[in-house]
Amino acid sequence: MMGWLLKPRAFKSTGIILKVNLLIIFMATFTLAFSPSMVQAQEHELLEPIFVLLSPTHNNLLEMDRIQTLIKTNGGHITHTFPYQAIIAKVPTSIIQQLSAQPSVAGVYTEAVELAMIDVYGSNVRRYAAVWNNLIISQQTPASDMSLQAAEHPDEPHDDAFIAPDLSQGNDLDLVSASSVTPGYYQTSEYMAGSVAVGIVLVESDGSVDPSTEDWTEDEKQLVFSKIVAALNWWADLETKASLSFVYDDHFSNPLPSGVEPIIRPRKDQQYWIADAMGALGYNAPSYITRVRDYNNNLRDIYKTDWAFTVFVVDSSNDFDNRFSDGYFAYAYLGGPFMVMTYGNNGYGPYNMDAVAAHEIGHIFHALDQYYSASKPCTLRSGYLDIENQNSQYGTCISNVTSIMRGDILPFVIKAIDAYAAGQLGWRDSDGDNIFDPLDTELPVSIETISQQDNSITVNGTANIVPYPSPTHTSVTINTLTGVQYRFDVGAWQPAIADDGAFDTTAENYHFTATSLPPGLHTLDIAALDSAGNMSEVYASETITILDPVDGGLNTELYQPDGALTANTGSTLNGVAYHLQGGIVTRVEYRMDNGPWQPAIAEDGAFDSNYESFTLPIDIDDLEPGTYLVEARAIDANGYTEINFASEEISMAELSTIFLPILINGM
Repeated sequence: MMGWLLKPRAFKSTGIILKVNLLIIFMATFTLAFSPSMVQAQEHELLEPIFVLLSPTHNNLLEMDRIQTLIKTNGGHITHTFPYQAIIAKVPTSIIQQLSAQPSVAGVYTEAVELAMIDVYGSNVRRYAAVWNNLIISQQTPASDMSLQAAEHPDEPHDDAFIAPDLSQGNDLDLVSASSVTPGYYQTSEYMAGSVAVGIVLVESDGSVDPSTEDWTEDEKQLVFSKIVAALNWWADLETKASLSFVYDDHFSNPLPSGVEPIIRPRKDQQYWIADAMGALGYNAPSYITRVRDYNNNLRDIYKTDWAFTVFVVDSSNDFDNRFSDGYFAYAYLGGPFMVMTYGNNGYGPYNMDAVAAHEIGHIFHALDQYYSASKPCTLRSGYLDIENQNSQYGTCISNVTSIMRGDILPFVIKAIDAYAAGQLGWRDSDGDNIFDPLDTELPVSIETISQQDNSITVNGTANIVPYPSPTHTSVTINTLTGVQYRFDVGAWQPAIADDGAFDTTAENYHFTATSLPPGLHTLDIAALDSAGNMSEVYASETITILDPVDGGLNTELYQPDGALTANTGSTLNGVAYHLQGGIVTRVEYRMDNGPWQPAIAEDGAFDSNYESFTLPIDIDDLEPGTYLVEARAIDANGYTEINFASEEISMAELSTIFLPILINGM
């Protein structure tokens, strides 16, 4: 199939008829990184999967950030980033042409890419395009070979999820505390949401310690890369509310050296070949685990992601059982920092590596094993939300459904996960607000100072994010503040300004100035917003007093009725009169269309305080249809009569008479 390049350079684009036909196929079968229901843009526009290739002269961090921002601000979602050369995303079709027109974009593909046509851009771009093609093909025809699991993949004799040796063995869910509300050094995969940096590391023995029995081929390296991306895409596709986005650090195209041959060693000897590989990258801490953690945290800093983990893959092409010498072939550490697979993965085979990787990635984000031989009981808890393992096959559990954490190929092919494993990942929405619990943060906002000059006020304050509390882990958030807004008297919200110029952290100082406020009492509300869509449930509120330049503190307000009046709606209008300087309101008067002033009625029976609610006894039955101006004024105990009085227009509707025929039998 030939790729459709919207922005022809040295390439030829396909015809319109071919594109339309292929688009129909995509809409029917291709759900790249999104749910089957298809995520929609702001104006209900269907999102289309695309592969964006940056020009070799513009493939830098600054330009990639700009293209990513363009995609996001137009309602798209970026799922895979290959720094700094390519992006896989899903966007409204209306912006595809705009993307293609960017000077830094070499091409935008909506179809499979003809690899020979992009060789001019180099071998890395060819690898990324091959990943894109694999995602398309796997959606049309699942790549996993179901025939392998029964004949060649027996039940595993042991668990494949461990606790990292540098964490407390006393409580495998109690991670080392973070220094702030954001994830700390040891918290690189607390829950599966947001952006994730993924280091893909292949190891190549150099024969200096063990005889070298394995050698990576180019086809094998490409297959590993494509399958790992497919596994991560599987997770992103499974739950769009998690807004998963992955960025890749490439150490697969040039495998890292080790003196040992990993596949002939037992699992525990990973300490040698992982230390060698990380040392080749310049990480030289005494512990190999620390070297990987340093690498992960460096990836998180470089690529500005929420989380990071590493995938190690060892070659087993010449090994008879594709397992380490002690029988292990794929395993991971709960909560990171890494997972390990062999190329052949026991009986699964390399073409089922995506299914194996998807299972292990679940462990990286704290999901437990559920197959029987793992011996994980129903009541065992895991994850940021501390969820039980009630879909385990080991025991009589509440749930018994197909799930990715039970292993095998079928759950991957049919995209199956149970509610308990999902909860261990953080995928639980307790209050039904369409935001997963770990992202459902509190946003306290406070008013620090208010300064007033006549009818203008300037407000300064602070806003913060409080993480969703974890029962067992240190509570952290990946959310950032995106704004603070204010309103008066339940009116329209207005934006405040971040003191540092942008709302982009978990704590922000803000300010704003509101001018030309009308005289009277005003209720000021202030709320914060964050990147997950949360808004402060409790507003910072303050009563603002604006004195009238003529009447001082004496003020009257009329309440606008809802809609036009009719004879059936009643015969009173309401309002309030008050004295902001402590005076007593002794009388309220009203008039209509500049007619004579008439007395209002105090709701409590007497005008004798500094705050009085009142009604206007208007005889609506005597009013003709039309619009009327109603004015009201207050008088205080000193005999002062308000000059700038309140006014409202009211409408009197014309009654419509409907005559219904009456049918009488016999007439």
